[in-house]
Amino acid sequence: MLAAAHHPADLPKLRPVVALVGRSNVGKSSLLNRLLGVAAARTSKKPGRTRGIYFYETGEGHYLADLPGIGFARVPAEERQGWMALTDAFFTRGTVELVLRLVDPRAPDAEADTAVREYLAGLGIESITVATKWDRLKASQRAAARALLEARHGGVVPVSAKSGEGIEILRRLIRRRIAKDGSDG
Repeated sequence: MLAAAHHPADLPKLRPVVALVGRSNVGKSSLLNRLLGVAAARTSKKPGRTRGIYFYETGEGHYLADLPGIGFARVPAEERQGWMALTDAFFTRGTVELVLRLVDPRAPDAEADTAVREYLAGLGIESITVATKWDRLKASQRAAARALLEARHGGVVPVSAKSGEGIEILRRLIRRRIAKDGSDG
């Protein structure tokens, strides 16, 4: 881990940043570890273990940010509000180049996922919908799950941090976006 932020004043001035957001227990830290190629982020089966924004250097000219999960974490309301203030400060700084919005393909209609998409769109931040834990779906369920997710979120990149399925496609999309930003300035 390169840096950690628990309050808006702690946010480092790193650029460009690719952020991983989604509901608690959707697999943000596992996906981050797979993208980095090392077990850098702590993972847990218990929701709400990520309690700040944690930054990791990729070695490819950008940074990954692991954000607290939305939803199931059993934490005091005051702490949850602190996360919201931290997250708002993070997204309004102008250092976030791309957001990977992680969704669970077994719960494609989650209102929280839609709220995150609308929040980011309102800020003008580009995002990609990433369906995590794709390996947990049977082959016969995948087409229907993908169709549902695409209807709800537009395009979707199915991935599995466990098996590696879809990871290289996601890496290419990230590289393209970062390269596009580099050529604009």
